Amino acid sequence: MTIAQSAAHATEAVPYGVVIPVRIYLDDLDGFGMLNHVEYARLFDHAVIDFWTDAGWVADPSSSVQAIRDVHLTYHQPITTIGRVMVHLWVAEAGRTSVNYRFRILSEDRGTLHAEGSRRLVNLDPSTLRPSPLTDAMWQFAAPLLGPDVQRPRG
Repeated sequence: MTIAQSAAHATEAVPYGVVIPVRIYLDDLDGFGMLNHVEYARLFDHAVIDFWTDAGWVADPSSSVQAIRDVHLTYHQPITTIGRVMVHLWVAEAGRTSVNYRFRILSEDRGTLHAEGSRRLVNLDPSTLRPSPLTDAMWQFAAPLLGPDVQRPRG
């Protein structure tokens, strides 16, 4: 089963966004046997990259660059084992040049909320590094991620 197939199956229980399985490895755990706090953002990042790569997007820094403006995390229940977790991610807000992702990191059975947060990403023109409008292709790829009431801004 590919990640895309697994993610498609995993989205059956969520009304918006996608759920991507991400693996926890032994070296992700700290000296206390818990997932190190910096790894939670990395889990989200891996899920986002898996989604976009499986959708067919190819990173091309000559055409656009995405920069993270801010990240917020709230920790609820430590992850203390290796294995898989499920990352539910969606676009909660969208502007002309940026999107705000929301995410929840859940146990594989989805019974435990380990962490949740948000990440604002800004699309930049590669030559000026100034904000640049999201492209038509980006909007097409992002369609499965759009949360309730999120639409492409006009203009």
